[in-house]
Amino acid sequence: VACHVVAVPSPVTVGARTGEADSSNASPNAAANIDRANVMAEYDKQQLMQQGRRQSLRRDAELELKNTKYNMSKLQESWLKIMRTAKTKQLKKQVEIISQNHERDVDRRDAILQMLDRDLDEAEEQHQVAVRSHLLNVDRLLEIQQSRLMALEDDFNNDVQTLQKEFDLERAQIQEKHTLEKRELELIIQHVEKDEKQREQADITEYQSQFEMIRNRNIEEDHQMKSGLEEKIEETRNKCKEKLNNYTQLTEGSTADYKEYLQRDAMLSKQVERKLRQVTRMHDAIQHWKLKITQNKQDCEERNSQLRTEKDHLAKHFQELKAKMNNMRSDEKKRLADLTLNARNCIRTLKDQLAIAERILKTAALCRKFETEREKVLPFYLSRDQVQEMEEGNFEFGDEDLKDEIKKEITDVGIDEWTYLDNFFKRFNKVKLDHLAIEQEVGRLQKENLQLRSILKQFLDGVSVNEDVLAQPNPLLVVNGKVNLNHVPVKRIGEKKVYVEAAHHVTNMPPLG
Repeated sequence: VACHVVAVPSPVTVGARTGEADSSNASPNAAANIDRANVMAEYDKQQLMQQGRRQSLRRDAELELKNTKYNMSKLQESWLKIMRTAKTKQLKKQVEIISQNHERDVDRRDAILQMLDRDLDEAEEQHQVAVRSHLLNVDRLLEIQQSRLMALEDDFNNDVQTLQKEFDLERAQIQEKHTLEKRELELIIQHVEKDEKQREQADITEYQSQFEMIRNRNIEEDHQMKSGLEEKIEETRNKCKEKLNNYTQLTEGSTADYKEYLQRDAMLSKQVERKLRQVTRMHDAIQHWKLKITQNKQDCEERNSQLRTEKDHLAKHFQELKAKMNNMRSDEKKRLADLTLNARNCIRTLKDQLAIAERILKTAALCRKFETEREKVLPFYLSRDQVQEMEEGNFEFGDEDLKDEIKKEITDVGIDEWTYLDNFFKRFNKVKLDHLAIEQEVGRLQKENLQLRSILKQFLDGVSVNEDVLAQPNPLLVVNGKVNLNHVPVKRIGEKKVYVEAAHHVTNMPPLG
């Protein structure tokens, strides 16, 4: 840009030029002043020229800054239009690709749904067949258990009947023995009673004969005594009469008392005689019965000792039989309680196992929906398939010994008790591998989503105009064919699907990334 500067003459220089003619004839002082004035005028002229240049340069810089801003805005608008059209074309292409992929996915998923519908029908039929077979097996098991319980109950009833028969036989034997011993004792008692009755009759007859003899003797003695006493009474009566007469004569006052006492004395003497005779008779009878009692006591003590020993033997035998019977009853009661408890526990365990089996079948039916076609045809892979795939596949073990050891472990059948859960672990490994593959796919999709978000944010920052965006480099600005987009290429798997057929299909897993 050319800058044109116009020199304007100052009044000082004009005055100096007009005054040159007048000062030609002046003194030297005036010449020096004129020179000084000329220098000052030159200096002022240079200052004015510098100020004019500065102002023109400032105006030119402002104009240039305004023009650059205007041009930059025009450039940004044109580039924004160009980038928007390019971005819209790119986005339209991506949308078409995504729509085509979506249509293909929809078709593929419709085909998968139809296949799954057919598989579901087949699985439902297989489930019905499995349920019928399971119910048949359960019915068979229940029939076996019922037959076993019936057999145990029959054995128990037979044992009870045999024990009852043995008990009845022993009871009949004991009762027969008891009746025999009772009859013997009754016969012994009858013989003893007969002997006692005979002895009693003999004693009675002997007692009556002795009683008659004693009575006759007493009667004779009584007559003799009476005759002697009558004579003595007559003598004493005569004497008494004499004395009475004398006495009555002497003591008439106490005669009445004497008569009363005399009558009382006669009565008392008769009573005394009667009592004496009774005492003598009773004393003789007591002595006789004492002898009888001692004899009977000795005989009865001997018999009682024999009966007591027999009673002790019978009681001891009865206690032994009672103890045996109680022990047998307690043992049979305990066996019956154990049998009922075991039967109850068996029924409870069978019910628990039946519930577990039903729950396993329900979970298996639910898991059946998520199985692949290969798993439906061959639910549990065989070890020979693993060996064949190891031999056919390109697995790098690094060592032949390790490969041989893995083959040996795969082909090893092992003990039956250790292989009960092999099928469960096979299914569990398949589910675990599916879970790991899904986690890897989720991580990859999250990374791709973050990258797409960052690209979208950069694009929106390039389209929008604000202070933060202007302070940073424009991502849509193309300089020498280079874009400032912070773009990280997305790693795509392509058409490879995520699926895991079994634990030995490790090669079908998607690559990490």
